[in-house]
Amino acid sequence: MAVEKAEKRVPKYTMGVVVKLTGVPDYRLRRYEEAGLFKPARTPAGQRLYSDADLEVIREIVPLEEEGINLKGIKAILALRREQTEKRSTS
Repeated sequence: MAVEKAEKRVPKYTMGVVVKLTGVPDYRLRRYEEAGLFKPARTPAGQRLYSDADLEVIREIVPLEEEGINLKGIKAILALRREQTEKRSTS
């Protein structure tokens, strides 16, 4: 399980690939990052690299945003979901 979690955090996708995989335009990905919803890794040249865990977060954000929830609200919802997940995994 720990190895699986670690593998999800390996940065490997460029922004262009993430746009194709998620359908989320690059400017929205930058907005999500600016709002603190996730923080992709950076290459030494500054290029963003996203992990599978980042993709999961993006896929959680999209339906919430489509429901009309603002980014601050989405950040709070994601934090609550993470807290619930952590509680379940320690129980």
